Amino acid sequence: MWDWQGKELKAKVLYSAKGLATQILISGEADYFLLDCGDGTTRDLSSTGLPWVDKLLAILITHDHPDHTGGIFSLLTFLRLRGRKRELFILTPDGNLTERVRFYRDLIFGGFPYEVEVKVVEEHLRFRFQDLVVQPFKAIHREKTEVFGTGGFKKAVGYLLCGKSGEKIAYTGDTGWYPGIDCYFKGVDLALIEATFDFPKGSERHLTVEQAKDLGKLSKHAILIHR
Repeated sequence: MWDWQGKELKAKVLYSAKGLATQILISGEADYFLLDCGDGTTRDLSSTGLPWVDKLLAILITHDHPDHTGGIFSLLTFLRLRGRKRELFILTPDGNLTERVRFYRDLIFGGFPYEVEVKVVEEHLRFRFQDLVVQPFKAIHREKTEVFGTGGFKKAVGYLLCGKSGEKIAYTGDTGWYPGIDCYFKGVDLALIEATFDFPKGSERHLTVEQAKDLGKLSKHAILIHR
């Protein structure tokens, strides 16, 4: 069922489509990690048949657009209903998401039977788990719609995941091209790269398929997402 399997790490794109949802499951030796948490994440996780309720250790959010965060609250509720006891970590670059998660946990439900620790990430600040070292890196992302026009920049990151054996996975999240982004993909074992546009529509919004393929050539294996 895995889309990619290394010696230590595994990856499954549960779902990824621009404007709808992105959620990707990463497996280490003992724990699972979720890259973004769009709408339908709980359903997609349940459809795998994996024992994820207790093995899911951390959710790594790249930015707070709804297609990357819309499934968080239903997932937190499902874990509560299933009686989860293990602590859950949420990494996010946006403090506003931190406050929404805490509001949902404390004021709506009066707490959960498991701890939720939300950490606000910064570029190059490393987080160490038993199976992985997680390093956020710079992303440049803003939104444009026909109705609302061009929006401001989001607080956004990508993630570099390094296993105990040195195996590496790089994930762009949503980002435009910028000088230096290629350094995070050189030689990694797996690259998960957004490829939203078929042709350029502004360098500060998303990568094109051609740009994504160029990044993918730097890695040992690449999967294009967010199409």
